[in-house]
Amino acid sequence: MTASALPTPYRWTLLTSILLSLTGCLGSANKSSQEDTLPSWVSSPPQDSRHLYGVGSAPRIENLALAFTQAEQSGNVHIAQQLRTKVSQINTQDTQVRSGQGNEQVSKIETAYTQVTTSPIELEQAINEQRFAGRNYVYALQSIDRSRMVSKLKSAIQDTDDKIRSLASSLSTQQNQRPADQDWQTYMQLIPYFAQRQSYQEELSLYSTQRTMAGEADADIQNTEQQLSLALSTYGFDASGTDQADTIASALSHFGLTPKRGSLFTLNSRTSQHHETQGGRFYVFEDGTLELFGPTGTRLASWTASARGIAKNLTSAQEKATQNWSKQAVEAMFTWLTRLD
Repeated sequence: MTASALPTPYRWTLLTSILLSLTGCLGSANKSSQEDTLPSWVSSPPQDSRHLYGVGSAPRIENLALAFTQAEQSGNVHIAQQLRTKVSQINTQDTQVRSGQGNEQVSKIETAYTQVTTSPIELEQAINEQRFAGRNYVYALQSIDRSRMVSKLKSAIQDTDDKIRSLASSLSTQQNQRPADQDWQTYMQLIPYFAQRQSYQEELSLYSTQRTMAGEADADIQNTEQQLSLALSTYGFDASGTDQADTIASALSHFGLTPKRGSLFTLNSRTSQHHETQGGRFYVFEDGTLELFGPTGTRLASWTASARGIAKNLTSAQEKATQNWSKQAVEAMFTWLTRLD
């Protein structure tokens, strides 16, 4: 039986079914195509010398505004990850020092810088450039104005250099000359400024596209930094008269200070220990005071500290308590030295 032989009502029903079927298939194909085709920036974010771009995504939920907020946060994380890949950390190790045998060692000057808490510069806020809502996910293109951050950081470095120059102008001796004893406060005040400068410079290197070293110091700033390094190694701190001579010497080295006999500064300590046992372990507690004496022999300041050591045997617990106490006491002293007005 041919189609033309069918009664008219049957032929109309069959034709309508075929058309509806074809229309449904075409509509489904178009809908799928529209939802599955992502903007080019999702897989290939824009690139230019002025901005940093990041793409974020989040599951599509009924609250579309919240979904986009999550995608934007993800895009900001993507930008941060790009910056972090450029970070090169300065690795410093604790130097074990034997203070009474003439072989004191001093960590690099950068160690002292890392112990100073610096003020972070206000970061440029990321902004949303594009949004796209897919069938199952939403996407956001975020950007940061790299050039604005570079400008802010360069200005901050310049301000810091001006403060370094102002302090350096009061020093009594010139480069490569033995630092004068009376200048010790100025040198200690220089440490946080160079720490701040280093922090700014490392951050600038993340945003800058220059091939040369971003934020490189002028010759006079480099000379002052060398003079600071000479001062820290020349002055020194004599911990040989303390009961914790070795552990204090090691802590001094950790903070970029020089432990040695016959130094400009002398340390004294008064501590006591007591212990408890619990669960087959020894808990040793050490409490006491660290005193700092200056060039004229007068006491400059003192700090109290409390520490604890835990181990399976008493001797090890006592050693750990002394190590922890020494580090806490020296850290308190270092903070005081670098915050003098």
